[in-house]
Formats: sequence, structure tokens, C-alpha cells
Amino acid sequence: MNQPKKLSPTTAKILKALSIFGGVQVVTILCSIVRTKLVAIWLGPVGVGLISIYNQTIDLFSSTTQLNLRQSAVRDLSESRSAPDRVVGTVRILALLLGIAGTVLMLLASSLLGIAAFSDFSHTLPFVILAPVMLLSSVASGEWAVMQGLGRLKRLAKSTLYAALTATVIAVPLFYFFRLNGILPVLITFAVCNCAYALAFNRPYRTYALTLRQALSAGKPMLSLGAYMTVSSIVTTLASYIFIAWLNRSYSTGTVGLYQAGYTLINSYTGLIFTSIAMEYYPRLSASVRSRMRTEILVAHEISVALWVLLPIVIAFICCRSMIVDILYSSRFEAILPYLAIGIIGIFFRALSWCMAFVIIARGDGRAYILTELSSAAIYLALSIPAYRYGGFAALGAAYVLWYGAYCAITCAVCRRRYGMRLRGSSLRLLLATVGVAIACLLLCELIGNWLTLAITLPPSAWLAYKNILRR
Repeated sequence: MNQPKKLSPTTAKILKALSIFGGVQVVTILCSIVRTKLVAIWLGPVGVGLISIYNQTIDLFSSTTQLNLRQSAVRDLSESRSAPDRVVGTVRILALLLGIAGTVLMLLASSLLGIAAFSDFSHTLPFVILAPVMLLSSVASGEWAVMQGLGRLKRLAKSTLYAALTATVIAVPLFYFFRLNGILPVLITFAVCNCAYALAFNRPYRTYALTLRQALSAGKPMLSLGAYMTVSSIVTTLASYIFIAWLNRSYSTGTVGLYQAGYTLINSYTGLIFTSIAMEYYPRLSASVRSRMRTEILVAHEISVALWVLLPIVIAFICCRSMIVDILYSSRFEAILPYLAIGIIGIFFRALSWCMAFVIIARGDGRAYILTELSSAAIYLALSIPAYRYGGFAALGAAYVLWYGAYCAITCAVCRRRYGMRLRGSSLRLLLATVGVAIACLLLCELIGNWLTLAITLPPSAWLAYKNILRR
């Protein structure tokens, strides 16, 4: 009698992380769907655009002032699990200091932010009101880093889940009763919930008492790597901010809302796969990255699992994109359908480049990471602005695919030249195969319709994904 195949330990760990954080992300996405749908109905594209502008500003200042402690601390914590008390204390002190610095900086820059996004001083006060979000998000990020680095993944998942649920319950009546005026309270509510639950779920962990000088001395390696990563994050976030500001000033806030809706659908909702896997992948990679052979095996395995998991998701997305937009937004957002249909194919390139980029981070190679992110940001702007100007949302979708295709090539080249690490042929063949299937699915949708294409392509792709993941 044939015995059922057992998963390898590595695949089991990946799927366990995927199940834990995938479930949390699904609930978080459902909360986001509720908020997004209500915002689309009650506030329209202008409301979506305003939320996008404020969130981009928050992301920009978070990237600037937090020195990417969320990523660099995980690396140090995963290497010190046998005696992590001192590192945990260092992370918490640094998170508090960086949060205070971010709040002060945003207060000082509030007038300039209003001019940059809206061409006048009428929006200075909203940025002043949002300044404390910097402190709240920094403290939360420090606690999340501690939980991830020490393998406390269930606590991390619960804190994220409860924060999303609580904030959504509060956000719905705020949007209903205050409409556009409810945007700022909702953004602040999310920051408060994230910080409160992160502290609550990680508070039982006792840390080594450190002075400010000791914390700064012990945290120097984290801050050094974080500084490199921060420059990279600033460039990436700034590039996105520049494109959104260009859309807002050249076209309208409604156009920004349409673009952000499409970008969110492609990145955030499929990004749950990346977020879930990274929770386990990054610490494990950091612990073994000094061995080239082990790293190649680990990365190839991660790429394979990620691509197979994404294949049926991308096919379903292509076939059901119109229904997804109607459910999550409204008929006023149908202009983004060409962007979604083409752009989603770039997710496969994003998966491979994501796995390779983590190698650079895990090695602590800040300079190489800056190089890759600078190149990525430049390519993003060079492709996106002319694409939308001359081809609208369809061309913007093609630009998205080309952008991540180029970024994929850059990360692979950096890993090969600096670490002697090659992308395995099996990974490249699987990438090309999944991209080819997605393109064929898109063409079939145009020829025979979305639902018939879904019936023909989804079952075999899901079966192949299942069988190949079992073999990993």
C-alpha cells in the first residue's frame, strides 16, 4: 500500500508560516476589503487618493527615520537566540529614539509636505496631526522585529490580527459619519492599534536593562546596516511618491485613487504570500547565508514554492479581475482593468527577485542593496511616467512587468558577482513557464471569455502546484 508522501522539513516550515500568516493576512485583507469598499462608495476616488497621499507620506517618513530597524534587527536577533536579552533591550531603546526623531521631523516638514502634494498650505494641519504616527509605528516595528527574530510567530500573527480587526471596527463608523474628515482619525487609529497590540503580546518578554550609551554602542551594527537599507527604502518610497504626486498634479486626485487601487490589488493582496513566507524565510536565511551551497539550495527551494503557490492565484486574478474590482471598489474603478490584467504577470518576477534580494540583506551587504534599490527606483520612474502619459493604464501594466523583470536581473547579477551564487536553471525554467502560462491565460480570456478560461486553466494549474509542492 502506497504511503502518502511527507513534506521535507524546509517545505513544512514554509507552509506552516504560510498557514499562520496567510490566515492572518486573509482576515486582514477582508478587513481591508470592507474599508476599501466603503471608502470607494462613501468617499469615491478622491477619498482613495487622499488616503494614498497620506499613506505614502507616512511610509516616506517611516523609511527615513526608522533606519529600517524592522529588518536589520531581525538579522541580529536570529543570530543571538541563545542569549537575546541584550539585543532585545537594544532594539526597544532604538525604536523609541527613532520614533521620537520621526515625529519631530514630520512636524517640522509639514508645510513643505502640503505644498509638495497639493501646491498650497491648506493641507499643513493634516500632516501635523499625523506626526505622532511616526512614534507609534516605530515602537510597533521594534516589537514586531523582536517577535519575528526570536521565532515568536504566533504572537506576531495574533497582534497583527487583533490590531486589524479592532481598527476596522472603529474605522467604519468614522468613515460613515465624517466621510473625508474621517480619514485622519482612521489613520491614527490604525497606528494606535498596531502599537498597543504589539506591546501587549510581547510585553511578557523581559529584557536586559541598558543605558542609552550601551544601547547605541550595541546597536551600531543594526544601525549601520539599517542606514544602508534606509537610503534604499527612501529612494523606493520617494520614487512612488514622485509618481503619485506627478499623477495628482498632471491629472487629478481621482487618477491617483485609480492607480493606487490597481497597485494595491496587484501588490498588497498577492503580497500576503511574500509576507507570510518571509516571516520564516528571512531568519532561516540569515542563519545559513555564509554557506554558498546551503544558500543556493535554500533560495532555489523558496523560489519554487513561491512560484507554484502564486500560479493558480495569478490565473484566478486574471480571469476574475472585473468581479474583483466590482466587489472591492465599484464600477467607477473599471479603468484599471487593463493595468491589472497585464501587471499581475510581473508578480512572478517579483517573487524571484524578492528571494534573491533577501540574500543581500541577510549578508548585511548594505552597499549592494543600495545599488539594487537605486536601479529599481530609476527604472520604475523611467518606465511608469511615459507609460501612463502615452498608453494609459494598459501601458502602465506592461511597465510594471518590465520593471520587475529588470529588477530580477539586477538582483541575480549582484548575487552572482559578489557572492558567487548562481540562479539555478530549474528556477529560471519554472519562472519562464509560469509567466508563459499567465500570458496564455490572458490571451484566452480575450478569445473565449473569462469564465471559460478559468474553468480550463485553474484546475490543472492548482493540481500541478499541489503535486510539485509535495515533491519539495
